Amino acid sequence: MRISSSPSPALGSIVNQPTSGELAAETPLAKASLTQSGAGGGQAFVQFGQANDSPSSFSGTEQSGSSLMSLLTRSSSSESTSSVDQDSDQVSPMTSVSSTASASPTAASNPANAPSATDAAFLDNSEYSSPEALKRWEPMVANLPPEEREQAAKELNRPIAAAWMARENGPNAEKAMAFINANPALKTAVDVGKDGGNADGKITNKDLKAFAKNMEKAADNADKDVAKYMEDNPGADPQSLEMVRSAAVMRANMPLATAADPHHAVGAADKTDVDGNVSAEGLKALIKSNPGLSGTLKQSSNMWSQAGFLSQVDEAGLTGRKKAAHSPDQVFDASNMSEWIRKSAPKNGGQFASMLSDAATLNSVAGIDISKLNAQVFEKPKAYTGAQKAAVMIKLQQTQQSVIAGRDLRNTEKTEAGLNERIAQLQADPDVQEYLNKSIPEQERSLVRSDSALQKAVTEQAQNVNSGKALQTDLATADKAVDKHNPDPDYSGAITGLSAQLQLQKDLFPDAQVPTAQQVFNNQPDEVQTKIADSYVRNFSEGGALKQLLGQKKSDAGESLQTADNQKAAYESVLPADFVNGERESYTASTLSELQNSKKGRKLLEGKTDEEGGPSLAEQLAEQGIGGKAFNSVMGFASVSDRLASGDKLGAAQSIIDSSRLGAEAIKGGIDTGAKMMGREASAGLGRLGGQMIGRAVGLVAGEATGLAAGAALGAAIPVIGWAIDGAMALGFGISAIIDAVKKHKAQKAFDHNVDPVLDQFGIDRAH
Repeated sequence: MRISSSPSPALGSIVNQPTSGELAAETPLAKASLTQSGAGGGQAFVQFGQANDSPSSFSGTEQSGSSLMSLLTRSSSSESTSSVDQDSDQVSPMTSVSSTASASPTAASNPANAPSATDAAFLDNSEYSSPEALKRWEPMVANLPPEEREQAAKELNRPIAAAWMARENGPNAEKAMAFINANPALKTAVDVGKDGGNADGKITNKDLKAFAKNMEKAADNADKDVAKYMEDNPGADPQSLEMVRSAAVMRANMPLATAADPHHAVGAADKTDVDGNVSAEGLKALIKSNPGLSGTLKQSSNMWSQAGFLSQVDEAGLTGRKKAAHSPDQVFDASNMSEWIRKSAPKNGGQFASMLSDAATLNSVAGIDISKLNAQVFEKPKAYTGAQKAAVMIKLQQTQQSVIAGRDLRNTEKTEAGLNERIAQLQADPDVQEYLNKSIPEQERSLVRSDSALQKAVTEQAQNVNSGKALQTDLATADKAVDKHNPDPDYSGAITGLSAQLQLQKDLFPDAQVPTAQQVFNNQPDEVQTKIADSYVRNFSEGGALKQLLGQKKSDAGESLQTADNQKAAYESVLPADFVNGERESYTASTLSELQNSKKGRKLLEGKTDEEGGPSLAEQLAEQGIGGKAFNSVMGFASVSDRLASGDKLGAAQSIIDSSRLGAEAIKGGIDTGAKMMGREASAGLGRLGGQMIGRAVGLVAGEATGLAAGAALGAAIPVIGWAIDGAMALGFGISAIIDAVKKHKAQKAFDHNVDPVLDQFGIDRAH
């Protein structure tokens, strides 16, 4: 049956017809990947931003990939400068490193002896670039047309081929050494190949062999990381796959990237040792000063030098006490990159949209100096700009992540309450909202422009999203996640992911007519609509979702209720209202029944959710003068979004069943991502709600009360804004179990050293 009353009309256009554009990368291989295959052979250079003409029509399932690419090519002069004046930090388009272009001399080489890129043919066609040797690069070039992959792999293999060839006797060895000397990052990397650390200008055969082996090992490890990701995520979207491919290129070239910083070179002022870390400065130098290196590598370096992306990799793999002792330092190592690929990389389009929003948020405040700011920001907020206050907010959110991770090291209750209060004030600040709502879309466009292959992937996924193909893929992935403990598939992640991706389209293509999630749903086949409706009945009308959540080990009844409510709100953002209203009574009855049938649920009803006890939920309701039918209605825990939408603030508060263990915070994830919230604030970061949501979330400070009292303390709820919707933006990608790998006292000192300076700076109680 068709759940929606009628199919939506043809979906609106994505962006306007282009006139011209510029590409983030200029290598022939990169250009070829973005060239239209249709008649005329016009180049489809993707440029994201505003357009001036009226939107052209677009029909979701009929739009071809090439014409969609054409729709995305218009550039916007208004994008020429960043909202935070960051252009000086952006990497300029790199020059071609193909076999037909010349390489400019560098300070690290003798101009008379510097090889041209044409000379790289002797490496590309050597025995060291045999088909067997090139196999390790196959995952990194798989996104290219088949006829271009071999040459791209040869370019990536050049450092290894040069190192092996330089160990020979004869003219080829001299040519290989000239190539090495002409590329400073390669020269330094080979110099420290055997012993690491200090580059002394003396390259030995042992250095050459060690470097080649290190590169081969790094590439092989990158292959393993990609293989693991593909095994775990067979339904990953094109954008996520492109991010992983780019990360793999970086992982495979870590011996080069770690040596690329000019300060590591022989004779450099303020010379530093190669320490295994990669910085944005090093990546930018790799792009600018190494004419013989691969364009694919330079494109990857361009992407990961962006502050937003770099910060996310910086903290990949850090959990527990390690996270508690670490603040983002804008450098990463090989382990960070592998951890990011295997555990933190987006797995679907919704998570990609969330990750891009987080990265854009970090980009928006990169370079804003807050070192001289203090608690006056909160006492006299009008004296500071939206950009300054936004930067403070992000810093506090990052600090909050470390504080939460250090809960077993210190008593963090007062510190968390103070952080929550400060963060909530800044989230509600109109200047902050105005600044971020303008700068985040700009930075999203800038980040996507940083890699031409990513632009192509974003274009492809936009077509998949609007046609419903992406939704159906995510539904199929959810179906495969069922097991004996979780027999009912949860489609809430697929639906919130759809909303997040549509919001991303609005950010990337501001003049587009982007469909709503409900329009996409209404245009799906009957079997898809019925599938989602049947799942709603099983999970909520029949109580399946709450039963599964309450049955999990170490689950909390209050958190389980809120999680189920988050899931339910996602379904209701696309299902017809008459269908949902028809299930209300069953939902109320099943929810109360599951609470009564569960020991944890009964404890919640009786007010025994923690060691200190606290008033029962029934007592709290009675204090509000609620009884009889109204009591039973509230006990149904109707979704927060529904009650807020109807103006029932008390009812909304009653629905925020927050356990006393959550202290001063009220979980705020999963608000209806459809038309019930304002503009772009609804969906940034929503991609993580289906499984990666942190138990504690920032934003709505509810006081010290528990249960309904906590919700009631909300009063006039501040807006839930997109860049905070998934709990401090989930920077660092979540909190994991604490591992007791070090002595507590030592860990406490490291924790204090990490968080105390920020807490002191902004007048927040220390966790001592």
